[in-house]
Amino acid sequence: MKGRKRIEPAAILSLSLCIGSIFAIPACAATVGPLGDRVESGYDAETWARLQDNVLEYDEIPNLVHEYNSVVSNIWEDLEETKRTLEANAQELESHRWKMEKLKETAQEEYDIENLVNYATQEAILKAVASQMDSASRNMLNRTTTASLQKTENQFVKIAQSLMISYDSLRKQRETLGKLEELYAEQYKLASDKHALGLATEREVLEAQTNQLSARSTLASIDGGLLQIRPTLCTMTGWPADGNPEVALIPTVDLSRIDAMNLEEDTRGAIGNNSTLISQRTSAKGTSNASISARLDIINEGDQKLTIKMKELYDDVLSKKKAYEAAIDGYQGALKSKAGYDRMYQLGLLGKSDYLGTEIAFYQKKAAWETADTSLLLAIETYEWAVKGLTEIE
Repeated sequence: MKGRKRIEPAAILSLSLCIGSIFAIPACAATVGPLGDRVESGYDAETWARLQDNVLEYDEIPNLVHEYNSVVSNIWEDLEETKRTLEANAQELESHRWKMEKLKETAQEEYDIENLVNYATQEAILKAVASQMDSASRNMLNRTTTASLQKTENQFVKIAQSLMISYDSLRKQRETLGKLEELYAEQYKLASDKHALGLATEREVLEAQTNQLSARSTLASIDGGLLQIRPTLCTMTGWPADGNPEVALIPTVDLSRIDAMNLEEDTRGAIGNNSTLISQRTSAKGTSNASISARLDIINEGDQKLTIKMKELYDDVLSKKKAYEAAIDGYQGALKSKAGYDRMYQLGLLGKSDYLGTEIAFYQKKAAWETADTSLLLAIETYEWAVKGLTEIE
């Protein structure tokens, strides 16, 4: 990947260790890149070129995590390597078994009973072990194993998406608040000048100063948040912590994703995919009527809790959508008003103080829309991840 350095992990974790400790790892070191000759791995040329550039885009996160997150890629690579090793060992053992079979046949022809027994025993042992290895290699990528690893990968994707949403939101807030801070500074200067002429009260000056200082303080807090999030976001998606990818803006929320939601069907999917409920459904059936009944009660309770949770998540999406629509209406109205106020100010029909007030009101509407957009995106992502099985059952 352009702009990335190859970072070799200190040690390759074993498959069992990765699975057992994966959720205790808050962020991952960057891993291989560029991969160069892996276009044939299922990506078309355009998609692969995007993954190789130095731009982090929101819709690329699942592929970036899969290809470049060190923990995720090592899990899959270790699994594949173990599978290849088992296959190779099984083939080697089969070759030895074949040799023992030929030697057994020769001993049989020569009536060499001692060696006949020896070769036959070795043949049987080699055949059994080779068969076990072959079976193990074929089962390495069975549905249960891959589902478990995919869940692990999905957890990392979900975390990376949340980080990028937070980063994007803070960056947009900073841009808007930076403009507001400039306007508050102008307001403060204007109020101070008016106060010197006896045209403004001390309270008006203090209010203007408080607004500017508050905006400046919030800007410093946002800058701190951006500095904190960026290294983790980089390592989660395959760049080194001190990497410098261009983090693309997240497009405005796609409302068609809400239209595609079907609460009843999605709830069934969530119940089918949730690992907690899967564990309950596949637990021991019990040996008495009481234990059987208790198990069924636990399963039914889990299904009901998730059904309620899905309804809450769905309602939250609709609530956030309503707030988003109100915010965007307010912002669009503010855009139209701003154009008119700009003309009035240019023509001298609007005073400096009043004009600053209209500018501040515009950027406040802009900030409200951006916040509503982020909130709706988070609500949609939370709902869709719940459908895929990633949600807690309280």
